[in-house]
Amino acid sequence: MAVLAASQKGGSQFLSQFSYPDFVDFRKQANSFADLFGYILTQPGLSADGRVDQLLASYVTGNYFSVLGLKPALGRLILGSEEDQSGEQPVVVLGYSYWQKRFGGSPGVIGKQVRVSGRLATIIGVVPKQFLGVIAVTEMDIYLPLSSLASIEQISNNPVTDRNARTVGVLARLKPGVSFSEAQASVNVIASRLAKQYPSTDANVTVRVYREQLARPQPLANNIVAVIASFCLILGALLLLLACMNVANVLLARATVRQREMGLRAALGAGRGRLIRQMLTETILLGLLGGLVGVILGEWANPGDFSKLVPSSLPVRLDLGFDWRVFAYSFAAALFTGIFVGMWPALRASGTDLNSILQEGGRSDSAGSGRHRLRSALVVAQVAGSLMLLVIAGLFVRSLRNAQTMYLGFDPDHVLNLTVDPHEIGYDEARTTEFYRQLGARARALPGVQSVSMAFGVPMGSTNTANAASVTFEGQTLADGQQPPTLFFSGIDPTYFETMRVPLLRGRAFTELDNQTAPPVALVNQTLADKYWPHQDPIGKRFSLKPDTEPAKTVQVVGVTGNGKYLFVAEDPTPFLYVPLAQHYSSMRTLQVRSSVPPETLLIPVQAEVHKLAPDLPVTDAKTMKETVASGLWIFRLGAGFAAAMGAIGLILAVVGIYGIVSFSTAQRTREIGIRMALGGSARDVMRLILQQGVGMVLVGLGIGLLAAFGITRVMARLLVGVSPSDPLTYTMVAMLLASVALLACWIPARRATRVDPGIALRYE
Repeated sequence: MAVLAASQKGGSQFLSQFSYPDFVDFRKQANSFADLFGYILTQPGLSADGRVDQLLASYVTGNYFSVLGLKPALGRLILGSEEDQSGEQPVVVLGYSYWQKRFGGSPGVIGKQVRVSGRLATIIGVVPKQFLGVIAVTEMDIYLPLSSLASIEQISNNPVTDRNARTVGVLARLKPGVSFSEAQASVNVIASRLAKQYPSTDANVTVRVYREQLARPQPLANNIVAVIASFCLILGALLLLLACMNVANVLLARATVRQREMGLRAALGAGRGRLIRQMLTETILLGLLGGLVGVILGEWANPGDFSKLVPSSLPVRLDLGFDWRVFAYSFAAALFTGIFVGMWPALRASGTDLNSILQEGGRSDSAGSGRHRLRSALVVAQVAGSLMLLVIAGLFVRSLRNAQTMYLGFDPDHVLNLTVDPHEIGYDEARTTEFYRQLGARARALPGVQSVSMAFGVPMGSTNTANAASVTFEGQTLADGQQPPTLFFSGIDPTYFETMRVPLLRGRAFTELDNQTAPPVALVNQTLADKYWPHQDPIGKRFSLKPDTEPAKTVQVVGVTGNGKYLFVAEDPTPFLYVPLAQHYSSMRTLQVRSSVPPETLLIPVQAEVHKLAPDLPVTDAKTMKETVASGLWIFRLGAGFAAAMGAIGLILAVVGIYGIVSFSTAQRTREIGIRMALGGSARDVMRLILQQGVGMVLVGLGIGLLAAFGITRVMARLLVGVSPSDPLTYTMVAMLLASVALLACWIPARRATRVDPGIALRYE
């Protein structure tokens, strides 16, 4: 399965959809694919049995289910003939989970009449249980024919006929024997052909073909999810490597003790291969037992469904339950670990000279400098790896702290948000506008309310945060074939800046006079002004604004606002603009209420006012602005917690490794220490002798670890907020922490060595 993604020179990095006419052209002309299918996501309301639910819906092409090869769990699925039946009553296919939750899994749901955003529709089927939709980690609630989109969503500019409206996600199934490179060459030809045929919309459009697995959740080269997932895998692999080093060091020490045993086995006729198999069997068994315990502990601690960890009003499905793939991965990792940690000790033990071992009589202090150097090198590597993990954890923790305290461009304190969409219960534009007018007046009259505003959404909200539009600036020419940039914007009412406390740097805010009969206006943020009108006064500048589902409008800039965070707390300064809600209608809006009392105390009163005006209207995303901001930080909390846990385990492994090697080395040198003390050596001399070995390993490990951490953290820059990957404070604090704990691990066996009785030590062997 492949994903097709379109992008434009000068456009938004988030642009990855097709217009429906372009999709049709590609479906007709692309001979590398068996078929292409498309979908458009919306959030309508479904009304049945006196209850309305806000849903995540896919409007799909007629071949959507047939290309995926799906069979219904109940009823039937959407047919190819229903893709173009725009005038008929819509049909609805339910997602399996929604069918179970909303209708109790009743077979009688087939043929049931429901209303989707006020439009009568008929339920015709249920998708199979295992099918969640084609958007990663998100489960669709319902599916409808793409032909019913305009009538249900009441869109004036029908995306099905508008080549400017890039709203269709496109997937394809390759023909047997066709490679992805051949498919890419095929779509390149079609894209060039369409660019010549429709230069105003398709000039300089690039289409890429991605493997579906590599396009989750979006087909972007700089996909932040893929970066985070890869980084977590790297941290896990590094931690496993540290554990392997620790076990290998123990096995090397044990091999030293077992030299006489190996010599006797060899004397009795055991070949080197037999000795290697003997030790590898032990280490593989050790690895498999450790893997089994790890799987049991992991399954015990795993909640299975991580969906609740993702703060979103969307139906997120993040099921990380145990299955055969987890078992196979765990088995392979355990088997590899057993072989990896056992091979070198087995080779060293099996290669021991038989005569020298038997002549030495098994004295344990004759291991040889080479083996000591190897064990020391493993400890150095453990210290270096632990330092890298701790530096990464420190950077993530500091990044989370910065994200929690940074200025966002607005004041989230004492603000309550809730989202409603009267279109879900069938309200038209006039009735919706009147509903919001009355709701605003009622909310302002509540005790403790300071101001009330409405907008498309709220910054960093889970849904409908901002819309995208193609923007053409007056007086600025584009290069041949270059498309206008796609920028984010939000519709707001005149009191938005007062409620959210967004600073107005110059010009004026919107007023009640900025309505449908007035000339279109806009406010831009400082980043947009600096980028497109450098060293100029942006007030009075004009540009054409073309949202996907609206006709183009020429608007005039009347004010400049401060910069802020709009979609994600870690985003770079982003060009952003505001338009009046009265000039850009949206049925879904978020109500913001600033109060002098704790905002959560107003939740029930505000919801009560909503239901007095519209008893069946669902209220979603009802939370304080601080909760909304905190929800936007979940990925940082997850990353910081994961990195901190990895760092702590790495620290423990390093300390155990240092303590083990110094203790073992000290025990091996008991006879030497006894002789030194018998000849007049002091406890201080013995302490210095033992500490030199441990301190040397720690210092070398710290030096290598600092250099390695400096290199690996270069790739973390995109994941950090307000902290440099080479932050000196983090490196210094981590190095001091690790050095202190490591020196303590060295001091304990050194202290024990000073208490050796020379007489007992000389009789040690």
